[in-house]
Parts: sequence; C-alpha cells; structure tokens
Amino acid sequence: MPDYQIMLIPSADRWAWVEAAKPYIGRFHVHLTSDPDEAARYMTPLQTITLAAGPAGYPAHGDIQTWFRANYPRLRLDVIPAATPADLGAALQARLTANARYLGQVGGFRLRWPTDFARINQGFGENPELYRRWGLPGHEGLDIFAPRDSPVYACADGAVSRVDAYNGDPSAMPYGNSVRIKHAGGYETVYAHLRVTLVRVGQVVTGGAVIGQADSTGNSSGDHLHLTLKQAGATAAGLTAYPRDILDPTPYLDWPGAGGEAPSARSYPWPPAMCLVGLHGRADGPLQDPDYAAINAARIEAVKLLTTAQPANVDRLRADNPRVFILMRLFASFDGRVVRSDEFANWMQSEMAPFYDRGLRYFEIHNEPNLRPEGWTQSWADGAAFGAWFLDVRHRLKQVYPEALFGYPGLSPGDAIPGLRANALDFLAASDAAARAADWVGLHCYWVSEQELNSASGGLGYVEYRRRFPDKLIFITEFSNATQHTDKDTKAKQYTRYYQHLRSIPGLGAAFAFVVSSSSGFDSETWRLENGQPTAIPGLVAARQDVVSPPPPPPPG
Repeated sequence: MPDYQIMLIPSADRWAWVEAAKPYIGRFHVHLTSDPDEAARYMTPLQTITLAAGPAGYPAHGDIQTWFRANYPRLRLDVIPAATPADLGAALQARLTANARYLGQVGGFRLRWPTDFARINQGFGENPELYRRWGLPGHEGLDIFAPRDSPVYACADGAVSRVDAYNGDPSAMPYGNSVRIKHAGGYETVYAHLRVTLVRVGQVVTGGAVIGQADSTGNSSGDHLHLTLKQAGATAAGLTAYPRDILDPTPYLDWPGAGGEAPSARSYPWPPAMCLVGLHGRADGPLQDPDYAAINAARIEAVKLLTTAQPANVDRLRADNPRVFILMRLFASFDGRVVRSDEFANWMQSEMAPFYDRGLRYFEIHNEPNLRPEGWTQSWADGAAFGAWFLDVRHRLKQVYPEALFGYPGLSPGDAIPGLRANALDFLAASDAAARAADWVGLHCYWVSEQELNSASGGLGYVEYRRRFPDKLIFITEFSNATQHTDKDTKAKQYTRYYQHLRSIPGLGAAFAFVVSSSSGFDSETWRLENGQPTAIPGLVAARQDVVSPPPPPPPG
C-alpha cells in the first residue's frame, strides 16, 4: 500500500505502543509517528490518520480529536479508542482477523476501485462552502478521475436498484446518467455523470462488472466518476453527519493494482509512481564539478536544467545515475525588449537539438511570465496575450520536435505588485486555454516561514493547480525558502519534510528545489558555495526517509 495511512501513537511508553501496533503495521505497511503535527503534514488527498486516542495520550495537545478538528479540519481520522497499548493491540487484532485495514471494513464489506485510474479529483467532505446550499457538510462522495468513454465498474456484488437517464436539465438531475446498486448489509453505491448506462433495474451484478462509461452528464464540469456510498439507517444511528444515510466511501475502498498501485503509475512514463526528489541546476550556465557532488550527495532523483547547460551535463548526470529524470527550461532574456513568439521558437529550435537528440522530452516554455523582467507589459500585456504567445511557440516547436512534451511555465506566485508582477492566479485564469493545451503544467512554490510552508500561498500552492487541472501532470519546477533570515540547516529540514509530503501526491511528477549553485544573486538558496564547498542542505536532505517506517526495537537492556 502506498503512503496513504499514518498511525499516531502516544510518545509516553512509545515502544509498548509500537509493539502493540507492529502486526498491523507489518500487514498493511502503515507509517508511524508520535508527533501530531508530523502526521498532519504527511497528509495526501487519500491520507488517513489512524489515531490511538486515549484520555491523556497527547498532553501537549489536549483532546487530540478536538485538536485535529480545530487545526486540520480536512483530515480524515480513523479513531481507535485506546487508553493503553493493550487496548490498541486488541482493536488492531480484530482488524487483522477480518483482514480489514479500517474499522468500516471489519464487517467484511469492501469496495473495489470503480475505474482504471487511481486518482482522486475531489475527496469526501471537501469544499463545504460549495455544498452547504444543498444541506451537506461537504462533498458527498468521491470524484474519481475517469476520461470520457472509459469503463466504470461495480464496486461490489449486488442488484441494480435504479438507473436514471439524463434529461438535459442539471438542476433537476445533477447526477446525470447514473446507476445505483444495492448490496448486502444495507449498503448502496451510486455511480454518477455517466455517458451511457449498461445495466437494467433488477440485474444482478458482481464486483468488477462494467456498468457504464464515464462522462460529464448532469451538474459536472469535467469528465469523471462520482461515487457515493450509503447505508440504510446510518444517519438515524448517528454513524454519519450527512443526511440520506451518506457515508464516506474512502475507508471501504481497496486501492487498485497488485500490492496497492500508487496514483499516476499508469499515467506517466518514468518508473517511480511518486513525486521525484528534484533539484534545479546551476542558475547561470552549465553544471560544474561541485554541482554533481551536491546532486549525488543529496540522492537527487530529478534535475532541472536550463538551455544554457551543456549536452555533456546530461551525459554526466546519467553516468552518475542512469535513472535520473531531466527536465529542461527553454531560456532567453526578456528584460527590456519585446520577444515575439516566432523569434523565441527560432532561438529554441537550435538550443533544443542536442538535448532532444539525447532523449530529453520534457521542456518548460519560459519562466514566470507574469513578471515584468520576464516579458509582462513588454512582450505581452496580460495572461490572455501570453497564452496566445505560448500556444504559437508550442505549435512551432512541435513541428520540429513532435515527441517533445511542452509545459506551461511556473508563475511568480502571489498578489499583484504594481509595475513588477501581475497577480498569479488572475494571470493563470486568463491564460487557461494555454495551460490546458500544454502537455503538462509547472508551478513555483516559495515561502519565508514555517506558516507559509504549510499555506496555500506557499508550499501548498499545488493544491489550487490540482483543482484547476485535475487531469494534468504537474511539476513544481521551483521551490525554496527564499529569505536570507533562515539558516540553511532549517531550510534543509523544511525541504526534507516537503519532499516527503509531496512523495505520493497524485499527479505530481517531481519537485525541484532552487538552486544547486549560482555565480551571484541567490546566495541564500544555493546548495553549495562558489568555492565548491557544500552547504548543510545536501547532507541533511540525503538523510531523509523517503518512506516513514516503524523505528527499530530498543536495544537489549
């Protein structure tokens, strides 16, 4: 199972709690921590925190459930009342006996994954501000990625209880074409927004049977499958805060694929089905010998180069690590001049050639185009004009390099700064057609404090991009703590946590920290000094745990 569950145990008498949890951890490959903040930071769109909750288990946080709800209201909690390690062990043993990862599965009811795509567009309970108008605490199901015409499968054995044919009125039929199946134990699943339904009322189906094809019928803004789970009497029994007996389906779902295939494993071409640990190459020129030393020391998996690099840089990176992933930004100076799209494409056509010949396929077209020094107000007036410029560049280069995958560039994040920067999200919205036409989308995430690291305007900026582009491969093409007032030890620890947090976010290909080195201008962000000496960052990042695992047993005596 990939990194979608972490167990929180008290720190007092920790090893007794570890021993109690060990059989369950071994069966389901669950990660373990005694730090509530670490558990929260480790969150992914399908993350569940299995919480050993006792009356005095977390004295610094008070009632731990109340603390989570106050500080991380969107987290999904799997609460195990346990005042002692023995209580936890007994509860977990009941799950093991039933081969049930979560409490909701102990009764034996399980849901198979209903599409061919292991990716969530919108989780259960999300966006309460949108759903309160319908009297719901939040999203009442899971929106699962499913392109038009792709098959939709029954989640479990049952009988078809209802089939709705869409009449074209989304207000009257928000689910569009839909199928409902009743299962044992009073459970019912609903499959919405289908293009066609392939079953009839009363038909008995088995789990995994094709019951329809995906689309976007009804009240929907894009192709996907909406899955709702109900259980008769759940609302009256207090098993859910939702009306109409609606339950969260997530704890009942088995992740698809042998051994639990991670999101995007089928969708993207390099072997790791995870967000790669990346580093931006030298800011101004080819890589130098100390750069390779820093890259290798930090166990970097992906490197971003500029077209100012040398083809030999690619050869050496691959000699050091044959599995390294390399992304390249098409670089030119825009400050103080107008650069037409045909000019830029002509320049890049020759710059790309030796890298394309070496097999590079991922190319970012330009950089932070919402900044004045990068073309805003000079080469384009606004996001819409940049979008047209981008599309023309992409079209021209595709004619020469048909296998190249061109990315929409990372924007300078943040609000408008008169004369310097256009508001990033406004610029993105105006150039939406270009971003959607791109082969992938880049973004930049910067912060100057721990608070910003954990905010939507800082380290979590990818969340908004995922919402806007649920079907796009996304790269964080630059990130860093950009302030001079934070020492590099602290930055390295932040980067390590950030890499780990991003590791299994669906649809993220790689995150590139800025920057390995620079001749000037970025001293507070470089990973090595100009005299060749490394900073603290490579060594501390190298010591990361790419997967959080249970600690070893204590030494004898």
